[in-house]
Amino acid sequence: MIQGLKELKISEACEAIKLKPRRYYRWQHIRPHVTRAAWNRIMPREEKAIVEAGRDEQFCDLRAAGLMVYGHDTGKFHCSVSTVQRVLTRNRLQSPYTVPTRKRPSKPDIRELMREPKRVFSYDATEFYLTNRLRVVVIPILDLGSRKFIHYGVRVTSFTQQDVIGIWDEALWEEGIDTKHLTALSDRGSQMKGSRTKAHLIGKWDIRLEFARPYTPDDNAWIEAFIKYMKYHPACPDEFETVQDVIDWVEKFYGLYNDHPHSALGYVRPNDEHAGLGNVIRTQRKNNLLTARKARLDYYHSQKAGVSEYGSTKDRGSEWLVDENSGVVETDKQREAEIRALEALQGEVFETTPQAFCVKIAD
Repeated sequence: MIQGLKELKISEACEAIKLKPRRYYRWQHIRPHVTRAAWNRIMPREEKAIVEAGRDEQFCDLRAAGLMVYGHDTGKFHCSVSTVQRVLTRNRLQSPYTVPTRKRPSKPDIRELMREPKRVFSYDATEFYLTNRLRVVVIPILDLGSRKFIHYGVRVTSFTQQDVIGIWDEALWEEGIDTKHLTALSDRGSQMKGSRTKAHLIGKWDIRLEFARPYTPDDNAWIEAFIKYMKYHPACPDEFETVQDVIDWVEKFYGLYNDHPHSALGYVRPNDEHAGLGNVIRTQRKNNLLTARKARLDYYHSQKAGVSEYGSTKDRGSEWLVDENSGVVETDKQREAEIRALEALQGEVFETTPQAFCVKIAD
């Protein structure tokens, strides 16, 4: 077999033994392994000096940077910080150096809490501009479980951490709820994430604080959509002359929003959902639909029974009708009487069949 392979070409022989020709040629030119010395590799005496310095009790508290400075000052070794660190790690004198990374904030986990009212309150700030370009800041608080517009605060030009604290105190006093199970969701504004705001909400009210990720408004999309609805509502004025005009509109929107059925609640009003009546209303509507469905089935079954009772096989829809109120079956005789009445009014006489009547009316 080997002799037979010698008569073949190299490519054919490689194909016969399932070997790539490139590997065959690489085997023909195998070079002996040569250890190459790097020009920047430290010398043995330098490595020995670094190890001795690392084991010295005088420098046990120093990291690689400190030993690098020591080597340059004494002249025992001259190398970079990374080289000192690599030598110390190889000799198990220090742990490998890892670059500290900043932990990325995680997405707030509030989906499960939103299933119940009075569990998650979301708030944010938005701006209205007067005709004289004065800025008015509105800070609404929204209950994500019931979608109720809880409370709001209005400030001129800007607002501070103390303003946020005051608005929250007013809202929680009005609600009168147990704040131990309450979560506050907001963005990372300086007024929301400030030390005074966090200390007050956590220390006084024992509220759990959650913050959206930086530059990620989708984490707090509910309050963002609410603010857009408030500013682009059909009843919102196009211009505001004074600060009182802004307050009047927000107060009016407070009533409009809370008394309007919300699609996320199954078209239950936020006021009813916040009061704990949401499940009762949805259950009642479901029962009403079942009752109406049963009534419709009974009605059409009775209509079908009335038609089949007279045994008509031609055109039941045109010959027999069941009165919805009395259930009395009307015959073609009643239709003929109505047609004759129309003939008397129009002074014309034509066929009394339903088909002819339709054709005549069309003419």
